[in-house]
Amino acid sequence: MSVTAANSSKFVKVGDVQIHYHDAGEGPVLLMIHGGAPGAFGWGNFGRNMAALSAHFRTIIVDLPGYGKSDKPDVEGSRDRFYAEIFKGMLERLGIAKAHVLGMATGGGVAFHMAIEWPELIDRLIILSSPGGLQLFTLMPAQLGSQGYYTGDGPSMEKMRTYLEGMLYNKALLTEDVVRERYEASIDPEFMAKAPEGKGGPRRTMDPLWQDLHRVQAPTLVMWGRDNRTVGYDAALFMLNQIPDVRVQIFGQCGLWVPYEKMAEFNYSVIGFLSL
Repeated sequence: MSVTAANSSKFVKVGDVQIHYHDAGEGPVLLMIHGGAPGAFGWGNFGRNMAALSAHFRTIIVDLPGYGKSDKPDVEGSRDRFYAEIFKGMLERLGIAKAHVLGMATGGGVAFHMAIEWPELIDRLIILSSPGGLQLFTLMPAQLGSQGYYTGDGPSMEKMRTYLEGMLYNKALLTEDVVRERYEASIDPEFMAKAPEGKGGPRRTMDPLWQDLHRVQAPTLVMWGRDNRTVGYDAALFMLNQIPDVRVQIFGQCGLWVPYEKMAEFNYSVIGFLSL
């Protein structure tokens, strides 16, 4: 039976927060944590990679608190630390003693927190287009990101297309279905009221993870698109110099969304690294 968003959908309660996730496959656990942006959710970021990865691993794709079908609690202080504590508790609730953890963008910051604070939980670590490194130079005009998405005339399919095109090098890969999927998630009333990138959500501040990257004990793979206009690949090179057991893979003709734009190569690299 093929893996779909519907047949892999599950929920687990961690403290007072209900987390939605997708679960498929057998073997070593791979926990995948998505990035934060208008309309972001786990399956939207990684669903197209699920079939290939779940053939090798028990693959768990989560919705961050505040996103997708997960609860949208009020969060004080560091969001990344809050998310990390939630996913630590989730692994405990599911009876998982150790897991591979993959995080993209915001999810990468969460994965770093987990690896630094609870190294016994992490087998191998994969970081994509994530905060945590210091940027030393700018390669190209920066992407404006989600700023302005909810202002003015409000969200629209055209604004969502423009935002998603900014995450890709090859804009022709962006389908109408993907744009509509993200747009519809972005106008969910609860998301707009509570998520950090929602219309009413508080502005997110970044934790200074770069100070603690030397504490990461897990073997780490850092993956980046050379043409990432949000966080340049110099951040990946900083990570290369700070994380003890690390390798860096940089894709030419690729933006922020590596699992989508370089899907086959991404899947191959992840499977290979986690199978060592």
